[in-house]
Amino acid sequence: MVRAACSITSNIAEACGRGTVQEFRQFIIYARASAHELRSQIQVAALVEPTLCRPCRSLESRVTLVIKMLGRLHAHPPPDA
Repeated sequence: MVRAACSITSNIAEACGRGTVQEFRQFIIYARASAHELRSQIQVAALVEPTLCRPCRSLESRVTLVIKMLGRLHAHPPPDA
């Protein structure tokens, strides 16, 4: 989970360092894929350890929000990307 979470932020940072909108968008897609990976790992954690259901649901909803935000960022990149 830590690797997937770090991958999200690393890909966003790399997107910001790219020179074209197309490259920016590609790294946002990578970040979104890592967020999907993280969300699935959270779901598995909740299944494996039922005592973690409540915190996992909270984390899952936050990651879902990140996925939606990355989708919007992909659709509407900043003008200087």
